[in-house]
Amino acid sequence: MDSEKILERMKDIYQQSVSIENHGQNMQTDLQSQSSSDSNQSIHNRNSHFIEIDGNCLLFFNDIYTSKFSKFIKNILKKVAWPILKRQIYFNSAIRQLLYNLVQKSYEDSVKAREVNEKITQLEQTIEKLSTEIQYEDSVKARKVNEKITQLEQTIEKLSTEIQYEDSVKAREVNEKITQLEQIIEKLSTEIQTDNSNTNSFVASETAKMRSGLWFNEPIIIGYSGDGEAYWAVTNERIVEKTFVIHSLAHFCNSKKIELLDVGAAESLLSYELASFNYSVTAIDIRPIALSHPNLKFVKSDICQAVFSPASFDCVIALSTLEHLGLGWYGDEKINSYDLEAVKQINLLLKSEGIFILTVPYGRKAITPVHRIYDQESLQKLTQDFTVMQISYGVRKDSFTWTITENELEASVQEHNPDNYLPGAVAMLVCKKKS
Repeated sequence: MDSEKILERMKDIYQQSVSIENHGQNMQTDLQSQSSSDSNQSIHNRNSHFIEIDGNCLLFFNDIYTSKFSKFIKNILKKVAWPILKRQIYFNSAIRQLLYNLVQKSYEDSVKAREVNEKITQLEQTIEKLSTEIQYEDSVKARKVNEKITQLEQTIEKLSTEIQYEDSVKAREVNEKITQLEQIIEKLSTEIQTDNSNTNSFVASETAKMRSGLWFNEPIIIGYSGDGEAYWAVTNERIVEKTFVIHSLAHFCNSKKIELLDVGAAESLLSYELASFNYSVTAIDIRPIALSHPNLKFVKSDICQAVFSPASFDCVIALSTLEHLGLGWYGDEKINSYDLEAVKQINLLLKSEGIFILTVPYGRKAITPVHRIYDQESLQKLTQDFTVMQISYGVRKDSFTWTITENELEASVQEHNPDNYLPGAVAMLVCKKKS
């Protein structure tokens, strides 16, 4: 082996070493773009390539030491080339081990990331399914539950954006948070199912009462908690209206030998109570009533229809009725100004100087899906064919308390509850038919 061949061989090994070093720098990018099975095969191929290069180097030095060159050349190669070769072999071995560790770590992280993403996807699907099944009659409770679900969704979204795995400890912390969220969702789901069960039972009971005509609008409204316990929810305007009607009837109609007409008698016990107190009562409504009494006669009709002879009654009572007429809430036909038409018909049905007792929502003028709310101007228009003998106002102080006042200004500024449409005040009038 002459000197030119030795130099050429050293040049080839150097070029191979440079080529392998450059190729090693791109190895991590190549491995990430392949599947896990291809990655294992790729590592095996590259390990074989390094072993082949190392073997060629050893053969090269074997050729040098077995050739007949002078001791001078051998010493030079031993002091210069051999340390370089040892560093190259160590470098190649270290690079191979580093690349193997990087590939293995990348594969483990990708598996953990997929598992975490699958859990988060399952949680999001559970929340979406849960939110679509929620049926609430109580709008306040529905908002609270929706807020809880929104908070859970925001927590999961924040968690998914913050997941950065540095080691197994971080992974355990994330898994613990996910477990806690799953427990919260399970607890919330149980509470909702319990509430829905109680609500459905209550709704079924109330629906049966309405269907049979035995649901009555009483002043104390009862609510039910999640565990089925009853509680005082609110007091409505009936607490002052019925008392006003009975008091006015006794004051302005001092004889029980009169004919009474109760307009809008369904969902009210007033007709039955007056009949039980020996008044002769006729009740009229487009909906049926289930109660009966020897002193009570019921007519299923619209008050604006001519079903009675003119001047048939000494007193007509419209307890919280006129504000509903013509709005369609109770199944009647939607007709503009039907309350004014009803008052004209009542005027015809009253005898000379007959008494008309009425109550209506009062305050800032409005029309809700359920009823009208009158102000001073619209109330004067409603009663323009009568002489107003007395007017009082019921004012709601809080959810449980109503008081009577003669101060129109105090009642006029009251507003209705936008959630359940309950009025903030009522006007209560005793009117006499003009001669």
